[in-house]
Amino acid sequence: MGGVRRAMSLAIEDRPELTLVPFATRHLVRPIALLTVEFAFYSVAVTGAVLLTPVWEKLACAFVAGVLISTLAIIGHDCAHRGGTRYQWLNRLIGTIGFLPALHPLSRWAHHHNQVHHRYTAQIGIDNAYPPMSLEGYRAASPLRRAYYRFQRSVFGQPFFYLIDIWLPDIFLPLDGSRLTARDWLDFVLVYLWLGAFLGGMTWLSHTYSGSGSWTAAFTNAALFGLLIPFLIWNLFISFVTVIQHTGPNVKWSLPTGRPSTTEQKLHGTVRIRFWEIIDILFHRLMQHSAHHLNPVIPLYSLKAAQRSLEESHGAEVISIRWTPAYHWRLTTTCKLYDPARDCWCDFDGTPTTPVH
Repeated sequence: MGGVRRAMSLAIEDRPELTLVPFATRHLVRPIALLTVEFAFYSVAVTGAVLLTPVWEKLACAFVAGVLISTLAIIGHDCAHRGGTRYQWLNRLIGTIGFLPALHPLSRWAHHHNQVHHRYTAQIGIDNAYPPMSLEGYRAASPLRRAYYRFQRSVFGQPFFYLIDIWLPDIFLPLDGSRLTARDWLDFVLVYLWLGAFLGGMTWLSHTYSGSGSWTAAFTNAALFGLLIPFLIWNLFISFVTVIQHTGPNVKWSLPTGRPSTTEQKLHGTVRIRFWEIIDILFHRLMQHSAHHLNPVIPLYSLKAAQRSLEESHGAEVISIRWTPAYHWRLTTTCKLYDPARDCWCDFDGTPTTPVH
């Protein structure tokens, strides 16, 4: 019996994802309470953005609304992973509502994020989390494709990554309708209805209470300050997070294997980013990313403890970085292309920018 227990203990030590199982305990009230409170704050913020008169007040409210779109989407992301509650129907309800201000049909997000990104983490050509081109792929690409890729990997192109490369073609307006399921179509209808109702309601509010004058002016006010600016703030946030969580001098990518990524690939392809504690709390521990990739069911309020446990048991394998502007500039200038043959990052000429393995 003692030998069996020792063997089980060694098996758990060799598989760090098993050590995280105790943290995957979910509660019923917390995700509902978080969604309710944050959606109420979001409603107040967009109302202020539309009704207030001074431009700086409108912009401040629009910025807060954009931040709250991000935090609501994190709650939706949690439930899409079944990390909200033990009830799948309730996870779907919370996730659907949480993603509405972000204009994300839940099922399309689940496919893009759960079925692709989490399943094939850090596999070039499959994973969609700010994926690098391989050196060989870049050299074979057309001049136009290479020019766009160079812009995308610059500090000026990064903010547009999610909006242009992910949201528009894969989430909100996928052109290949043959791949869509009945649930996809239902979720599209919900998001499009939300968009119409939101714009209509905000336009009426603006026309009735803000003295906008014409309906055209009221619609412009609602569309700009109530919808567009908050939505762009959210897109800036998710692009930034996607870049820093799976790109960096210590991050490793690999060629597609035809199989889901291993624990080693997930650990070496994911970064735990350290920010000030208040920021980590505000964004629901989203930066405790290594633990999340090893066990996506862990709810957001348990991720901090799970990450700490992972680093205590397998710290040498965890990439943990304190974010600073200097570090972000370094990852931007260092991480242009990835060469799987040499297992290193390189510049556009093929010169290694990180050690060759």
